[in-house]
Amino acid sequence: MAVAPVATAAVAIATVAGSLRLLNDPEVSRAVLPNGVRVVVEPMPGAHSVSIGVWVGVGSRDEPAEIAGVSHFLEHLLFKGTTTRAGREIAEMIDSHGGEMNAFTTKENTTFYVRVPAAVWRESLALLADVITSPALRSDDVESERNVIVEEMLADMDSPEDRVSTLFAENLFMNHELGREIAGSLETVAAITPEAVRAFFADWYCGANMVVAVAGRVDADEVTTAVARLFSDVPTGARPMRTSPMHAPKPLAIFKKKTEQAHILLGTPGLAWSDTDRAALALVDHILGGGMSSRLFQTIREER
Repeated sequence: MAVAPVATAAVAIATVAGSLRLLNDPEVSRAVLPNGVRVVVEPMPGAHSVSIGVWVGVGSRDEPAEIAGVSHFLEHLLFKGTTTRAGREIAEMIDSHGGEMNAFTTKENTTFYVRVPAAVWRESLALLADVITSPALRSDDVESERNVIVEEMLADMDSPEDRVSTLFAENLFMNHELGREIAGSLETVAAITPEAVRAFFADWYCGANMVVAVAGRVDADEVTTAVARLFSDVPTGARPMRTSPMHAPKPLAIFKKKTEQAHILLGTPGLAWSDTDRAALALVDHILGGGMSSRLFQTIREER
């Protein structure tokens, strides 16, 4: 379980291109359940595995300021057990088949996924659905996981390459939720109560805010039917309301620490996700500064 890093330009290009293709691909099945859960399935008959993801449209920008970090906190807790399964049982089921189960939190969504052999996709989907829809959210688990999260945060604070990203976001999105650290602060994490976690879950883990995506050697109709059954008790709910940043960025922010290297991050507000020029921008970004072949890397690391 982790806070998602900033996506590379190459990933951004692939994501945008994939999204545009998916909209027009007749091989991709789409359905919306009565409670609002969206189901997207891409059968891949030649594959030997299946990837299943549940994308919940809530992240750090949707949190009350006093409990910033609760999305990430909740992501950790969902793997601690459900009303019918212990945390160890959840881990062993996936591991015993050579699969992978994990999750990540971003500023705008929280994602849970499994990658498993095709033969066990049904059991894996049922397990993931149980984790998402019926978490135990025990008070004792909240306290134990709080210590884990604090240790993660302290490690990030001690890492200049992580610290510079936090500083950048704070100053790019001045006085806005997008400028917050995804994990929150030490003060807000300490303030998160079991009741606050349960209330946040009840508010946002709902049908209107959820996408189930499946790709691999599966039958689309069978997957959709299974998702409809497993997620039938999820309330419809609503998506979070969001506002755009209103304040101008702070042009320069510096944090001094005695280390052997200096970490510099340069950036500017970009384009909306729906902008048709987004893929072109991602390509320019990659040429200038993304990866070992970029002009910035070659000039600084190789030529100088």
